[in-house]
Amino acid sequence: MAVPIFFDRYRDVINRRGEAAARTPETLLDVDGRDELFYIPFEHVNSAARLVVVGITPGPDQIALAYRTVSSKIKVGLTNEKILAEAKKHGAFGGPTIRPKLLQMMRHFGFSELLGIEREEDLWAHRSDLLHATSIVPHAAFRRGKPFAGSFDDVLRTPVFRESFERDFVPSLSMLNPDALYVGLGPTPLAALDRCAEQGLIRPDQVLGAFAHSSTNGGSQVDVYLGLKSIDALNEKDPVRYRSDFLLPAYERMKAVTDRLHAAMKAAAE
Repeated sequence: MAVPIFFDRYRDVINRRGEAAARTPETLLDVDGRDELFYIPFEHVNSAARLVVVGITPGPDQIALAYRTVSSKIKVGLTNEKILAEAKKHGAFGGPTIRPKLLQMMRHFGFSELLGIEREEDLWAHRSDLLHATSIVPHAAFRRGKPFAGSFDDVLRTPVFRESFERDFVPSLSMLNPDALYVGLGPTPLAALDRCAEQGLIRPDQVLGAFAHSSTNGGSQVDVYLGLKSIDALNEKDPVRYRSDFLLPAYERMKAVTDRLHAAMKAAAE
């Protein structure tokens, strides 16, 4: 089963209005009461990717970057396929906070070495062929006007979001490299990936684990995750205090798995 492409439906309005078309009635893909799903041109699947990074759903920065990219690429006459590839490359996990923090965590665990590239930044440049960035709700999910940030169980309980997960995310797994490695951004994507592994859609050994979520709303959790800041050093009202039950074990899982991969690569090279 292929991932459905909605681009033709929204191409003209994005061409006419550019970034201003984002999160408007013209680009509303589905709605059910308080829950809304807005179109984002992220349908491109990089089937040869060796690393798949999975978020919950695209946020406002990613939506703006994707719409801006599509508008500019339409004007220079690219094909739809190339436009969607460029939108994913420039928009996925884009923004002033998400990508820098994501790169910080990748560098910490030596992902450039694992992927055989010079720098982690190259994944968004001339080695973008190695990265597939996606979300368990691939189109932009909002609840009461705010980006959805609930649990995976919440996704499954919400008809609009569950439909996108099953229609737009799950089919993409069969289109990806069967040896690709998966990283979730936070507990919600990790729970989704572990469930997909349990169902045989991917192998359990493909799921490396999870990074801390690196959005602006994530606060200091990346620093806590990487051990740069202790829980005790946080303000008593900092919500990250209540995420340590996930962050610390998630770090240990990621470190153990990546250490094994580094050791295996070193042994193979000897």
